[in-house]
Amino acid sequence: MKKRVVCSILCAVMAIGLMSGCGSSSGGSGETNASAGGSSAEAAEGDFDSVSLKLSCNGTDTANDTKAAKLFAEKVNQKSGGKITVTVYPNDQLAGGNMSKGLEMLCDGTVDLDVHSTSIISNLDNSLMVSTLPWLFPDYQAAEDAFYGAGGEYIDSVLQKKGVYYLGAVHNGFKAITNSKHPIEKPEDLKGLKIRIPGGDFFSAFYEAFGASPQAMSWSEVFTALQQGTIDGHDNSLSTINSANVQEVQKYISISKHTYEAFTFMANAKKFDTLSQDTQDLIRECVEEATKEMNKQIAEEEAQLEKKFEEENGCEIYTFTEDDITAFKEVVQPLVDEYKGIYGSEACTAFGVE
Repeated sequence: MKKRVVCSILCAVMAIGLMSGCGSSSGGSGETNASAGGSSAEAAEGDFDSVSLKLSCNGTDTANDTKAAKLFAEKVNQKSGGKITVTVYPNDQLAGGNMSKGLEMLCDGTVDLDVHSTSIISNLDNSLMVSTLPWLFPDYQAAEDAFYGAGGEYIDSVLQKKGVYYLGAVHNGFKAITNSKHPIEKPEDLKGLKIRIPGGDFFSAFYEAFGASPQAMSWSEVFTALQQGTIDGHDNSLSTINSANVQEVQKYISISKHTYEAFTFMANAKKFDTLSQDTQDLIRECVEEATKEMNKQIAEEEAQLEKKFEEENGCEIYTFTEDDITAFKEVVQPLVDEYKGIYGSEACTAFGVE
């Protein structure tokens, strides 16, 4: 009798287990799809368009802008239930590596979405360079707050006049100065060095103030120019230096944090306006989620990158002290005062420039 009872109980347990397995089959499939897409976000409710969008960005496959763009694409696809697909084109490949042309393609609607740095979007309006003024932000959180606050609102107001919407931003990062000649610790150490800049009259004037020779150059050309000695150095965030392997051809890296740059997410206004409100809202939501997740990761990784550059690449790292920063600031303060007037009070107020 006892054996029959035990058997009955075992059969019941097995039956329940089988039913549970069948019931979770559908849910398991959904989780696999989310994992394959790189996002665990659940599909949101809304009247989403079935649309395929092109997103162009400048960085390599491992650069901050590209990683943020891909994370955004995964999120928006997942949350729309697969209705919205975004194809990411890194390295400005649709524009043949030309950053300025890449921005033009956004404006004329050749691409729907775009991610480019502050210095590149300033080609549309010079006042957008205000956020790159030397030592403006004390830390990454202050920069993020500005680009998702009054600063971001200002950028959007400027870009809308050019047929573009601002959606958000991810850290390009605080810049370090690299070169192949000698350590840069004092203002005079920059004298005579050929330093690549992405463009923009302020960056040119900044290095000229120290006696350096600024060289405007597209990012796709920089590694070869550094490797061949056509230029002596450049400045960039540690993550961008790493993603492009610049540390392999530059021995000296000074952690100056002299300027901050962001990668701005943008949309062609005409295309964006054709999308439903739910689709627009979801795109904006996913941009903010992706960029803020990446921002946290970027800030955490920088200390590890310094160690990597020293131990694996043999670079000499020098971190500016407060006294160093004061000395460098004194050289460029007249320039800062001049450009505050050029950028205008509205731009300066938006970004907290004193």
